[in-house]
Amino acid sequence: MSWNKIAGHERTKKILQNSLLENRVSHAYCFTGTEGIGKDALAIQFAKTANCAAPIIHNRNIDSCDKCHSCKAFDNLSHPNLELIFSLPAGKSSDSKSDSVYDKMSPEQIELIRDEISRKAINPYLPINLPNASQIKIAAVREIKNKLSMSSYNGKRRFVIVLKSDEMNAEAANAFLKTLEEPHENITIIMITSKPEAMMQTIMSRCQQIIIKPLDDTEIIRKLIIDDKLDEVDARIAARFAQGSYLKALEFVSAENRQLRNEVVDILRCCLKKQNYREEFIRKIEDFVKPKDKNQINRSLQMLMFWLNDVNSMVYGAEHNHIVNLDDLDTLGKFAKAFGDKQICNAVFEIEDGINLLYRNVNINIALITLFLKLRQIFIA
Repeated sequence: MSWNKIAGHERTKKILQNSLLENRVSHAYCFTGTEGIGKDALAIQFAKTANCAAPIIHNRNIDSCDKCHSCKAFDNLSHPNLELIFSLPAGKSSDSKSDSVYDKMSPEQIELIRDEISRKAINPYLPINLPNASQIKIAAVREIKNKLSMSSYNGKRRFVIVLKSDEMNAEAANAFLKTLEEPHENITIIMITSKPEAMMQTIMSRCQQIIIKPLDDTEIIRKLIIDDKLDEVDARIAARFAQGSYLKALEFVSAENRQLRNEVVDILRCCLKKQNYREEFIRKIEDFVKPKDKNQINRSLQMLMFWLNDVNSMVYGAEHNHIVNLDDLDTLGKFAKAFGDKQICNAVFEIEDGINLLYRNVNINIALITLFLKLRQIFIA
């Protein structure tokens, strides 16, 4: 991985690269921002570039070579100058403070941890998720403090990256605060969190704050197409669900999305027939609801919102690069021609209200019938 493999965040990349070029790397940072936008990836690449044996410097940019032994070790998250701290499951009890946290783990737990680290090495956007692991405990902090007392590998800078640092319990946070108050030469600590309000403020005050903003849809789409080999339509749909998070976009990468869209658009078109539509319309609602849970129905209605927004865009002559449902241009165009003079925005608002109703104690069939009849009033009035 190099800087250009990380989607967006050009300003943050520049800040971190300048600190390397000017030899003014801070002893502590705190990266804050929404989950899944690339905070971990930025921290790992920062550490990797700082340790690269032959960094590439050009036009005030510095990047890792991706070829040296150090870069390859970082790509496996196995470099001796990299320490990751994250929540671990409880191991067997021990009175010894000198035991490694891993000494207390079962072989099965250790194997699972290795698997999670391997997944993250392949895709640094992925979180490390371990069963029954919700806290960073003092034992992990003690172990890191012991390691930091040793010399760094090859005289390069050592990095401690604390993933989901808001998961530190009070005891661990207080112990870590002492480490921040007594900075070690040639050691950088990076705290990463999507919940800065849950962090101990005395810890935050001792870190250089770097606020990382959500990604633009275009940045997510580009990464999904280039790195994940997604079809452009699937990438656009996933990006709309993502709210600036590449990780969230990955959760919505599914061929099912188009099927859900087609079903719900078909219901709308049936509902808008001028006459003799009721029996077929109600049957379609029943067939649509029967095999689906609330989350799928929610996603279907969001797909319908995206579709209607595309219709609105076509009415106002938007370029195709602003259209999500590129595979359905013909149907979008026909709908825009037939209903372009109607209040499409009001239809989108009605769907939003319908989504909010889903998670209340309502009959889903009746809620959807009521919603589509409201849409009919908007389009047929």
